[in-house]
Amino acid sequence: MIRLGICTSIGNAACMKEAGFDYVELGLSSIAALSDEEFETLYRQVKASVLPVEAVNSMMPGTYQIVKKEGLSEDILQYLEKAFGRAAKLGVQVVVFGAGGARRVPDGMSMEEGMECLKTFLKAAADLAAPLGLKIAVEPLRAEETNIIHYVREAQALAAAADRPNAGALADLYHMMSGNDSYEDMKRGLIHCHIAERLERTWPRSGDGSEADYQAFFSALKESGYNGRVSIEGREPEDFFEGAKASYEILDALRR
Repeated sequence: MIRLGICTSIGNAACMKEAGFDYVELGLSSIAALSDEEFETLYRQVKASVLPVEAVNSMMPGTYQIVKKEGLSEDILQYLEKAFGRAAKLGVQVVVFGAGGARRVPDGMSMEEGMECLKTFLKAAADLAAPLGLKIAVEPLRAEETNIIHYVREAQALAAAADRPNAGALADLYHMMSGNDSYEDMKRGLIHCHIAERLERTWPRSGDGSEADYQAFFSALKESGYNGRVSIEGREPEDFFEGAKASYEILDALRR
């Protein structure tokens, strides 16, 4: 069965567990920025948590530039080694490669050149992640957030070009609705998913106007045989527990 999670802090795990969720999704760039002492504190919190941390997003901070004529720099590889090592120690299984700022194609470079840079990066990242048991999910983002890879089919194409068994695509319903993406493209190559409401990127709830999209999203996932994870990624409600309960109710029914 599809597993359900929320992109939030580890401190909300108890509320999530009570509402019915299966796992927590944290932010990797924030984890990588922690001091050794701060990371050990987080590690203890995760190990004591009632829910596991199975996924992380925000793989690369915008301070790094992946797409550039000079190619991959040593500082990027060093960052990935540190970040992936910490993710693996926390028990993470999937790393989301969104990083809209870091992957933006600069002026003077073609989209084809940009895709070649991203292919080189993804190969290197996947090779570093594989021995740690990590998969990398390429996330399509809205055009407002980056100028490359806006559709699920483009994320699938990049993952296929990288040709690594631990690299695949992500489907984010909020981004898909913003760009009128095709649910048909969700029927292959997905290793992770995100979901949120259409207009304000709030958490899914009954009567929010996006229910037909939620149904189409989960129908496509089930038709493809997808058995991975779907994380809520959106603006947190003022009452976390009540929002989590309302979201779980609708998502749990859809995944069955």
